[in-house]
Amino acid sequence: MIDGQESAAGLNEGEKADSTGGGYTIQALDTAISLLMLIADQPDLGLSDLSRRLKAGKARVYRQLKTLEERGLVVCAEPNRTYRLGLSALMLGAKASRQIDLVAIARPFLSRLGEEVQETTQLRVLDGDETVCVESWEPARDLRVQAFIGRRRPLYAGSSKVILAYMPEAERNRILAGKKQRFTDNTLVDVEQLKAALDRIVQQGFGVSRGEINSDLVSVTAPIFKLGGVIAGAINIAAPAARMKGQQLELAIRLVKSASENFTAAIGGSIPGSSSSSRW
Repeated sequence: MIDGQESAAGLNEGEKADSTGGGYTIQALDTAISLLMLIADQPDLGLSDLSRRLKAGKARVYRQLKTLEERGLVVCAEPNRTYRLGLSALMLGAKASRQIDLVAIARPFLSRLGEEVQETTQLRVLDGDETVCVESWEPARDLRVQAFIGRRRPLYAGSSKVILAYMPEAERNRILAGKKQRFTDNTLVDVEQLKAALDRIVQQGFGVSRGEINSDLVSVTAPIFKLGGVIAGAINIAAPAARMKGQQLELAIRLVKSASENFTAAIGGSIPGSSSSSRW
């Protein structure tokens, strides 16, 4: 989105007005980005599947695929003519990762934490009214949680609640008052129950999500803070519910809290209420 002063009347063909602010989006570019993100998330789909999932015409999607293919952002695999990310997209992702210091710092923490418990670990950060997974580590075992880079989750559900718990009160209340989707029977959608859960997270310094996004999964999450005690993200362990109980759950809680404290120190942050954060 480009921040500008142009009005809807001045838009050219292929552009559409953005009612959320004073800018505008270019519709063709917006669709192309959605196409690229779809291929990144679900590789090896053909033209028909991509067109159907984007709810766009085949001819339009085909033209955009050819453009992306010419720039090396996607490649078409024969004989089934399915699409996946190309070398240019991989290079772009690598360069983006190098520019995001938080991701680079996270890698050794996630790998050490994951190796200790032999479960999936991930780093989630705030993006608008959602969190997004920006880095992960997975164990070499058949039954494991898959963590997809770029996967988004609402702030009120699952491990994301840990980030919501430490957001400014006005923002937290706005999220709590908004519409909520129930992913499973364990998803908290009642405002009072959510407030109580957020209070527990702050009191304990971690959160445990039992089947809120997927009924078969349990995650243990702890916050990461920037200087001044401002929430920077959250680090978590996610595992099949059958493996995350008793002593293993206690171990996960202890390790993820320790990792989050060390991560906070590594980025020069401070835990709310500590002497370093109270000076700011």
